[in-house]
Amino acid sequence: MKPEKYKEIYSAVYQRVEALGYECAGFEVTAEDGVNIVRVYLEMPGGVDTGDCETVSRGLSEYLDSVEAELPERYFLEISSPGLERPLFVIEDYRRFSGKEAQIILKKGRRSLRGLISVSDGGDVVVKTADGERVIPLEDIRKANLVYTPPRGEKKTFKKIAGKKK
Repeated sequence: MKPEKYKEIYSAVYQRVEALGYECAGFEVTAEDGVNIVRVYLEMPGGVDTGDCETVSRGLSEYLDSVEAELPERYFLEISSPGLERPLFVIEDYRRFSGKEAQIILKKGRRSLRGLISVSDGGDVVVKTADGERVIPLEDIRKANLVYTPPRGEKKTFKKIAGKKK
């Protein structure tokens, strides 16, 4: 989940991405292997390609340079599509993917849950697991993403590639 201090930056990034003709699926500032990353996820009908990522990167760079005092000292800007196991950021994501399976890591104790998600009438995340339902306020979720499950009945097959015989 994005820290509160990035809320204003997220809003500006969202608006700039939308102005470029894309849907901003999310924004996060994270550290991986000691490297700070500002990551923006894009969506659009038909998918996102490297040209789209480049366009958005150019469109955001000037703005991010203007607010760099609020971002980590050194960071990499990463623009990508959210993928099959897309992260979930805001309550609208949980509504949109209601009934899908998700992996959720809580802020307290780094516990994790895996189950079918939905949203309660009160606006909290509901996770249905084998042990029952659990209602979780969005602010108690550190990180969440969908879990990809391959369609049933499809076998994994590999085609033989013609090549040299040993």
